[in-house]
Amino acid sequence: MKQIIMLLSMVFFHQTGFTQDIDKCNEVVRITIEAINNKSSQVLEPYLASDFKIAGQSDKIAKMVLMQLFTQLGETVKSYKIKSSENENNTLTLLYAIEYDKMGLKNATFIFTSDNKLQELTLFEMEVKTMDSETKVEKNNKDIIKIPFKMVDNLIIVDVLLNGEKRNFLLDNGSPVVILNSKHITKTDTINKKSISSSSSKGVSGNISGMDIEKVDAFDFAGIKLNNQKILTLDISHLEKNLKTEIYGLIGYVLIKDYDILFDYDKKEITLINPNFYERYKNNELLNMNLTVVPFELESHIPVIKATIDKKEYSFGVDCGAESNLMDNDLFTQLNSCLRKVRTDTLLGADKNKKEVQKGEIKKMFISGKRFNKVQTLLNDVSHLNEGYKIEIDGLIGFEILSKQITLISYKRKEMIFIE
Repeated sequence: MKQIIMLLSMVFFHQTGFTQDIDKCNEVVRITIEAINNKSSQVLEPYLASDFKIAGQSDKIAKMVLMQLFTQLGETVKSYKIKSSENENNTLTLLYAIEYDKMGLKNATFIFTSDNKLQELTLFEMEVKTMDSETKVEKNNKDIIKIPFKMVDNLIIVDVLLNGEKRNFLLDNGSPVVILNSKHITKTDTINKKSISSSSSKGVSGNISGMDIEKVDAFDFAGIKLNNQKILTLDISHLEKNLKTEIYGLIGYVLIKDYDILFDYDKKEITLINPNFYERYKNNELLNMNLTVVPFELESHIPVIKATIDKKEYSFGVDCGAESNLMDNDLFTQLNSCLRKVRTDTLLGADKNKKEVQKGEIKKMFISGKRFNKVQTLLNDVSHLNEGYKIEIDGLIGFEILSKQITLISYKRKEMIFIE
């Protein structure tokens, strides 16, 4: 399995083909346009050949490229018309002119098999960069690692040595991987400049959604290291501006998944604990404490717990990068009697767009019998989380719950523990 980042570049594929039924193939083209406008490749998938190719990728990787392309492209098709067709070697090649709202007019090539399946697609000039999904992490073998942090708004900021220089990173277990702020990738003390692609330009001819892959020489988070690794980059400069703090990136799940993570917001300290050492730690440090154990299911990289509101059970992802609780806005009517002080707030998303959302206090929430009062909660669409990570949640819990007591998350034992 690979993660895919797509960049517009100077690559174009000239191949030919044939099909038995041109009307059916033209219908697949129409469905492709529909998929682009709906930002989802799902409707197109039944029409893809088993050996479907795009941008030089095939099999499962090609379908991942297609999915990510349609999701991140941010374009709408204004018009499209056929320019030519060519039959050769039991395939049909259709050449279309497609006019996008931002990119303008582009030539697109659709190649079909003899049974009218889409074998190869070239929508515009595109290059694909790939990165191994299995990041090579050098663990810190200490049984207990104490890490001080500072709070900016309700987010955790930790120190990382990036090529020997101390930098601010957000701790965000909701991110599956480490992400670097692309704003800083041209600095010589941050990234090996030889790894920067010349095709990574701005605007519609640049990378999609500001995402790229770059190589880092040395990354050290409390002795947890990445050496000579490819790392995702994303423009999060809007987050820096909002927090009024320089942020070089995000610490994601891949770096902390092998530890029990203890959050102590009062002390402003995270403790990473070797899971095999936890029982000894509990006997030494938590002997006289009250422990509420909350089991969870690990869906993708997200711990998912159950919580009860007004006698109804809901599923929540646990995300220390969530400044307030979040619930799906489709539940607003159902939750109306449980909410107070409802008002309109502004939410800044990862796409840099601001949107108005409903915000209020949930009067009472119960998690494994523990009661939380006046829980600040945003109502917003969470379907992108469910679709993107293939999970099923009604919302997220973050700072509002994790900070009310010392909280421990163990990925190995699949439990969250409230410690009082």
